[in-house]
Amino acid sequence: MNVLKSTIAAVGLLAIAGLAHAQSAKPDEVIRSATESAREQINENYETYKTDRHAFYTMIDETVVPRFDVKYISQLVLARNYRSATPEQRSRFTDAFQTMIVRSYADALLEYYDDVDIEWAPLRMAEDATDASVGAKIMRNSGQPIPIDFRVHKTDDGDWKIYDIAVENISVVSNFRAQFAQEVKKNGLDSLIAKLENLQIKAPTVEVDEPAQGS
Repeated sequence: MNVLKSTIAAVGLLAIAGLAHAQSAKPDEVIRSATESAREQINENYETYKTDRHAFYTMIDETVVPRFDVKYISQLVLARNYRSATPEQRSRFTDAFQTMIVRSYADALLEYYDDVDIEWAPLRMAEDATDASVGAKIMRNSGQPIPIDFRVHKTDDGDWKIYDIAVENISVVSNFRAQFAQEVKKNGLDSLIAKLENLQIKAPTVEVDEPAQGS
């Protein structure tokens, strides 16, 4: 099993593409139309971002995070621990979780952003749907295509936002939920939050089987 950094890069790239202008378009149209402009943004500033990671992290924080429903994702990954948390714990967790995501994926995104292409699946969604899955395949320079689904929902303000990503049918939210539940059970919620704030916990890596040599 090898860590597929190009998958992380694609996830980050499409996240940057984001769901801007989501009120006036379907989720797949929004992601597809914005992807190329996101690629251009990184390409134009690549050398700057390589030497100034603070600038890169700031760009990621400003463009990626708003495209995700971070508060809702926090509820999903903490599950019952979110319901029992205090307002202060919820706020600290959400902020720390957001920072962890940015730091965990940003470097891989910068290194591998131009190593993958995307093949989109037709969107199947009812006209009045408030929840949808945007399917795609990540086409790598080597290896088999990798299916990926962006799970999005319409928020109260009418925007489509991502609340989960499934790579090879493995949910990122489920990965986080299992990891965080173990930490809370062992050491408590405050310990989890402190470790996130100190960047002692990183996002789970996405792993896939590489094709066997000679196959």
